[in-house]
Amino acid sequence: MLSQPVCVVYVATRSELVRKSYYRRLWIAARNLKVPRRAWLDEIADTLRDFDGMILYRSGIRYNVPDIDEVFGDDPDVRWLGYYFLADASHKYPRHRSRKFQRLQLIDLYFRIRYPDMAEHFGK
Repeated sequence: MLSQPVCVVYVATRSELVRKSYYRRLWIAARNLKVPRRAWLDEIADTLRDFDGMILYRSGIRYNVPDIDEVFGDDPDVRWLGYYFLADASHKYPRHRSRKFQRLQLIDLYFRIRYPDMAEHFGK
């Protein structure tokens, strides 16, 4: 009996997340989903929990999924996401760029697992 191939997803690197084009595409995708900001943490947690594959760093080391609530801090209103979604005056770019890489990695992983067709365009 042949086993199913394991789906492998890689965690975004810091260099990917700081690239303006990558950051902007991730921001646009997340903003356009219209998920209420208070529902995002559950969306991310559910997606990572239900993923039947492997999440790895580029080095091949297995990624240990952190506690989502701990990464996003003690903020029941999830204000960080509200600020993250704000656009500049042109409405085409983020108002500011966050350096909360672990949070950005989790949002990116959400897309790589749940919407891989969208995520493949982030780096282009």
